[in-house]
Amino acid sequence: MTAFWTSLRLVVAVAVLSATRLEAKFTHSAYLDAAREKYFLQWRYDAETITFRVEVATLGYVGFGISPNGDMTGSDIVTGFVTDQGDTFFFDRYATARAMPTIDSSQDWTLESSGENGTHTFLQFSRKLVLCDHTDRTIEAGTTRVIWAYHGEDPPHDTELMYHGETRGARSLMLLSGPQNAELPEQVQTMEFLNDAYAVPYKKVTNYLYRGFKVPDLGGKKHVIAFEPVVQAGNEAVIHHMFLYACLEDLDPNLYDGVQYLRESRDIPADWRSCKVTIIVWDVGGVGMHYPEKVGLSVGAPGDPTFLLMETHYNNAQRKKGMKDSSGIRLLYTSELREYDLGLMQLGMEVGHTQIIPPGSQSFVSVGNCYPDCLEKAMEAESIDKINVIGVHFHAHLAARKMRVRHVRNGVELPWLGNDENFDFNFQQTIRLQKEREVLKGDYLIVECTYDTTDREEITHGGPNTQDEMYLGHILHYPKMKLRRCKSNPHRVAYLEALGATEVMFRAGKDDFVPIQPPQMAGKSMKKLLHSVSWNEELRQKFQAVQRTGKTSVICMKKDNSWEEFHQQTLTMREPPPVILHPFEETDACKTQGASRLKMRQGSKKSINGVHGHEANAENKSGIKKGSRRKTRKNHRKLSLSPWRHHRRARKISW
Repeated sequence: MTAFWTSLRLVVAVAVLSATRLEAKFTHSAYLDAAREKYFLQWRYDAETITFRVEVATLGYVGFGISPNGDMTGSDIVTGFVTDQGDTFFFDRYATARAMPTIDSSQDWTLESSGENGTHTFLQFSRKLVLCDHTDRTIEAGTTRVIWAYHGEDPPHDTELMYHGETRGARSLMLLSGPQNAELPEQVQTMEFLNDAYAVPYKKVTNYLYRGFKVPDLGGKKHVIAFEPVVQAGNEAVIHHMFLYACLEDLDPNLYDGVQYLRESRDIPADWRSCKVTIIVWDVGGVGMHYPEKVGLSVGAPGDPTFLLMETHYNNAQRKKGMKDSSGIRLLYTSELREYDLGLMQLGMEVGHTQIIPPGSQSFVSVGNCYPDCLEKAMEAESIDKINVIGVHFHAHLAARKMRVRHVRNGVELPWLGNDENFDFNFQQTIRLQKEREVLKGDYLIVECTYDTTDREEITHGGPNTQDEMYLGHILHYPKMKLRRCKSNPHRVAYLEALGATEVMFRAGKDDFVPIQPPQMAGKSMKKLLHSVSWNEELRQKFQAVQRTGKTSVICMKKDNSWEEFHQQTLTMREPPPVILHPFEETDACKTQGASRLKMRQGSKKSINGVHGHEANAENKSGIKKGSRRKTRKNHRKLSLSPWRHHRRARKISW
């Protein structure tokens, strides 16, 4: 334990790092504080290692961690600070409670560089993605909760920390998504689709606003190469999602330009029902997306939409009054056309009451299938044999815990197109894949969403309200196809059979199916039957079986479908998809490495920053007495320059 009380002076360790390692560009960045001015994070990764750089508006200590749920308990944490004398103290820690985190006996985070200027501290550090240690959390694809904290002063001792107070927080990030930061071409223009000082309702929590936009004349075909959310400051917690839709039917763009209605409005135009072709999706907590260099979203060409409908979901949980909102979506486009047009296809289940999640379910899985014949017809129409998937976007509500897009070919499941084991309702970011994936004719795609309704006493239905549920998986791909929705719903007949119906008929007058046998169920609607149900585990499992192996209705919607054809697809009943003969299983890196590696690590544990136990009793190399480095200075005002620009006064490594 004496090694833990040995201080470190960074003199040689930082200097010997290769210039390539320090100068490599970061591919991702995010502000971790809500005000976006105090705590800036950058990162990059390769097949084995991830590197972070934090730049924080403090001259005291800085903390950063990987958390299981956004809480401190169970987190893998690093802390560091730079003294007035230029010494850096940096430790790998872990937290077993909401208390000062313990210094890890195995120091697995490597400090690469550090420094201060008059207002900010920066630390650059790295570690392996997988460590197979109970005090270190594996970093994997999907949503990761990171936690952060800082203090205005250095600690009084090398290893002790003062309580950080309110300067702390948590944020969800996609640490292992494809590149986020990209350089834009010089000739880039923008067009914005914004709400116009809309008065956000407060009497209801959930409100959907639809606003129409005429697409401006762009003088010919252009390519959208990126999109960004434009979220009005102060409204971040209220805007749940913003989608841009094109329409199945031709609409007069001049008639509806700037027109807006709430979803419940009786005056909403009937032909807006056909605006179901999703082209842009943004959800709460997410940032925009830069498309890969070879693809762009086509606008302005013959056949491209001349009218767009923007859907804004307001989730005013606090019922705030007097809020006005002018948020929207910004498209960045160029006349330098790219090789391929981008397509976006929606998978999952159609939003509505065909999604039923029993109460009291700890891990109920809803399933939506994209059948091979739907994909095959769409590819044949474009004279292509495959599409290349470049990104995935998941969308669900409060009860969702996990989401996945499965990919099956000839009964064999391939690696998942997307997988999020830690889905966060408040962070729904489009994931750019690290590597493109091919989907061929004959493949089928499955979206699965796992829900937890143990805190609910009533059925959770699919629907637009925040307390309702959805599960949608969007895939971004090229070449572009006209196919825009490839989905399935559990058929209502399958639900009725799970409730005990032995004979069912369709009643055109009610546009629904009703049981006619047994007699006690005859003529009763699904809604009435569900309200009389007493849920138990046996019935929950029957409804789970409906999701996985029951009869379905299929939605195979192309851009040139009619609304009536789409409606008929939701009524037609089909058999369930074929059984997956060989399910995919992710490789457990720790198991494959075997117990020998763990034993080796335990037998040759690194002590603090590479100082071995027998060396730890040596004299403090910095020559500074413990507890003698309290700062008397105060933090200066915020720099007028961005804190991550180069500053001459930075110590050790110039910024």
